[in-house]
Amino acid sequence: MRFTSIPPTEPVGYFFEAMYQTGFYWNFLGWGQFIAGALLMTQRFATVGAMVFFPIILNVFVITHSINFGMGTPVITTLMLLATIFLIIWDYKKWMILLKHDHQIKLDLRTEPEDTFMTDPLWTITGIIFIVLTIMPWIFNDHSFSMICIVMMLVVGISTLIIKLRKDGLLLRKSKVY
Repeated sequence: MRFTSIPPTEPVGYFFEAMYQTGFYWNFLGWGQFIAGALLMTQRFATVGAMVFFPIILNVFVITHSINFGMGTPVITTLMLLATIFLIIWDYKKWMILLKHDHQIKLDLRTEPEDTFMTDPLWTITGIIFIVLTIMPWIFNDHSFSMICIVMMLVVGISTLIIKLRKDGLLLRKSKVY
């Protein structure tokens, strides 16, 4: 469905109307964004999600800077592109083998500390909850439910963070002093 009501007489409206009229390409972009976002939220496949999302956000970045989208949208797409680049660089050890000539990794994993914070299954469960809350307004065809789902995602995300911090002993509990 269309997500803008800008008339086709405006350059941005004309562009979106042309993309919408393609049908398949419009759906391809939507599903690509959804899949990339779902992968990003799982933590386990976040690197793959960032790599899938990179060409999508690069395309959006170029479009928003090529057509007059106003002041806010180009800033947001620039920040999203930078964040995606940061995520890809952050996990360079996972994909660097693809660029190595000899395809051998000389990495001793025993010397590196285990990342128990981000690899906890709690984050995967939270990602699945986020995905379900994202698609619920479309399943029930009630877009007024979207704001409730966004608030629920915020509550679930903050709750998961607090639970994880307490579980790892990084968030101190109040202790009674007598």
